Amino acid sequence: MVENIFYIDRKFTMRVNFNLKTVSNKSQIWLTTTIDKQRARVFTKLLIEPQYWLKTTKTQIGERATEDPAIGAVQLRYNKEVNKALKQILSYCNDYAKAITEGEIEHTKENFENYLKCKINGKDTNIKKRPLTFIQDYIERKKQMVNKTTQRKIVSGTIYNHYNALKRLQEFCNDNHLALTWQLFDNRLEERFTAWLLGQEYSANTIASTFSIIKVWLKEAELNNIEIDKCYHSYTTKCQDVDNIYLTEEEINRLYAINFEDETVKAVVGDKAKVEETRDLFIVACWTGLRFGDWQDLSNVEIRSNDTMVVHTRKTNATVVIPMHPMVKEIFTKYGGSFPKSVDKTHCLKHIRLCAKLANINERTTLSRVKGGKTIINDGAKYEFVMNHTARRSFATNMYLKGVPSISIMAITGHTTEDNFLKYIKVNKDEHARIVAQAFAR
Repeated sequence: MVENIFYIDRKFTMRVNFNLKTVSNKSQIWLTTTIDKQRARVFTKLLIEPQYWLKTTKTQIGERATEDPAIGAVQLRYNKEVNKALKQILSYCNDYAKAITEGEIEHTKENFENYLKCKINGKDTNIKKRPLTFIQDYIERKKQMVNKTTQRKIVSGTIYNHYNALKRLQEFCNDNHLALTWQLFDNRLEERFTAWLLGQEYSANTIASTFSIIKVWLKEAELNNIEIDKCYHSYTTKCQDVDNIYLTEEEINRLYAINFEDETVKAVVGDKAKVEETRDLFIVACWTGLRFGDWQDLSNVEIRSNDTMVVHTRKTNATVVIPMHPMVKEIFTKYGGSFPKSVDKTHCLKHIRLCAKLANINERTTLSRVKGGKTIINDGAKYEFVMNHTARRSFATNMYLKGVPSISIMAITGHTTEDNFLKYIKVNKDEHARIVAQAFAR
């Protein structure tokens, strides 16, 4: 007989036994084991008379039917068939243990029972994958998925966010000695995971985004007939408005006026060409409102004879028509009727902040945000707070201050709701007062 003790990574995982359950003159043979303090029982569909059953002893590991020739040829043949079937069932157990070792499935009472029942009945196994395996498989599939609204492939930034959310969840489980099982996603997870995330000083929006992604995973699990605690539907995913900056027209002008041939600038910049290209693309974004994903490569932009540019945006799959600001036209001409390609996002940010510093965009600025459950006040020179996305906010805010109707700005930025659009408008109380005063004077 195959040994009925199974190991995972050299650690004891389970021991199965075959026990008899008397129903008539013949007894049913049941397989039993204990998983997470729960007794798992599966009927083997085999019958045996108790007198022909051998139990485990010090010298005999594993219950079985006797194969003593003295019982007669017919009974001996029957008992051998029983033992052959038991050996096959033990091989199923071994396959199950191997699947656990390889991280394919979650070791639970329900999984074990369902797996063996399917195998014994000659059916395809329908059991839960471990959450880690299921989520990893889902993220890999997501790379080939299409956004139902835009009919375009999911952008790489979304995939990146999913991997980050999974990494945070794994770190939370490791720090709290928790197993990443489907039972983890109960009504206590939100409270416990949030407390851990706050302790790691994640921002409120990062926490909300993490739970939003977890809900996507769990919804997918439900669609795959995996039983999930319904409480996950109530996980909080609402984001907060974040305090950010924009560049005024005067600051954009200063940025554009940087002379990269100046010896002082050369000494600071180093690789002049790449930094200058980044500056130019950032200026383009300040006058077009494009996201980084769109302005990092404008090789396919269509330039019309009426000095408008047509851009097919990646994130929303929308086509926007943008009038070319004089600076944008100058930059287009500067590169021989095209736009340069941007460096990666990290180097781009370094280049932009360096340029903002060279342009003396150093007004003392204070920003606040919720991080680690506390309001954090950051104070510094304005160039320190410039981001790749600052260009898009600058466009929306400057156009708004010029009195351009929101609906026209939204047609260019691609915002579909005014609520989301207004989050981009970074106007202080003095500027609001000036707008109203101008309206009074009309």
